[in-house]
Amino acid sequence: MEQKVCHFKALNGDVLADIIGRLDGSTLAAAACTCSDLRDIARDQCLWKQLCHSTWPSTALEEANLLLSSSPIGSFHKFYANSYPLLLHGKQIKSPELKTHATASQFASLVDLYYTKECVLSKVLDGIPQAVDGNSRRWYSNCPFKLELLSLDYDERTRFDNELGYAYIEDDDEERRGPPSISVSEGEKLRHDHCKELEEKLRLSWVLLDKKKGKAVNLSSWKPVLVQSRWPFSADYVIHFGSIVLVDESLLSNKLAMCKIVVGCKLRESGGCPKWREISMHIEDLTGASVGGSKSLMVLNHALDCLRSTNHHEVKQGFRQYEKRKREMMRKKELRETLIEGFCVSIEVAIFVTLCYIYLFL
Repeated sequence: MEQKVCHFKALNGDVLADIIGRLDGSTLAAAACTCSDLRDIARDQCLWKQLCHSTWPSTALEEANLLLSSSPIGSFHKFYANSYPLLLHGKQIKSPELKTHATASQFASLVDLYYTKECVLSKVLDGIPQAVDGNSRRWYSNCPFKLELLSLDYDERTRFDNELGYAYIEDDDEERRGPPSISVSEGEKLRHDHCKELEEKLRLSWVLLDKKKGKAVNLSSWKPVLVQSRWPFSADYVIHFGSIVLVDESLLSNKLAMCKIVVGCKLRESGGCPKWREISMHIEDLTGASVGGSKSLMVLNHALDCLRSTNHHEVKQGFRQYEKRKREMMRKKELRETLIEGFCVSIEVAIFVTLCYIYLFL
């Protein structure tokens, strides 16, 4: 069979560069494997820089340029290859040694939030602010880990929730809200459930950069894994993104951790882009319990060595397996607690019967 060979050298260099510049990262990488001419063109870091800026607008921010230029990650091509695929459930390239100490200052976050395919928020966070202060470092390492990218302060939150009809009953640490008081006209406007709409319109990327090792990983699931309203017929929604990380048994007994990214927003009555209330990330074990700061840093360290995939269906299937295993564990826990409770009740009944016998017959 006669093979037809396309001679790229016959094309004008500017025309070829313009064609290659329109490809996405996966296509560009695949094209580079076809011949030496395209491989040479695909090595141009300007192409990968342009791809990174279009995929993650946060990489174009001045703070990101400083981080990437000083990091040993080396090139935009490597950053794209690390950050574009999503983490796979329960799979690792290799098991990182737990002796390797992970510090809060070695990590940086590049976050981009999309609504209806438009980037509406880009932010860079260098380090973990709560762990920087020497006085709070010990407190942080033992308390539940939480990395806040966007959070309203108390006055803003009170004003925000007053708009929704929420009432604060206790202080900010232990807060409870009453049901929203919405008039009939407002209730009619908010009666429609927007969960499906938000699930289709919202996308999130949370790239974790290890400045020390020169590695990066996307901790987000890209698409929401859960969307729910805080209260029936309210405009306040919580959206969960995240990833499943396989860790060493000596770190967490169940060997699995979830990086859960929480986005809180309020829908506008006039439509359009929602008001963003919160963007934060914390880590849970398989039982749903929050993981402390020092262990969470090691979980992030493990995430850098997990296998990844560009197949969103495969990633979604991993979340289903995680939730199935979590439900099974909860059922076993409930059964164990029921058996222990039944045993304790039996002991109490036996003691009571024995005391009654002693009192009546002796």
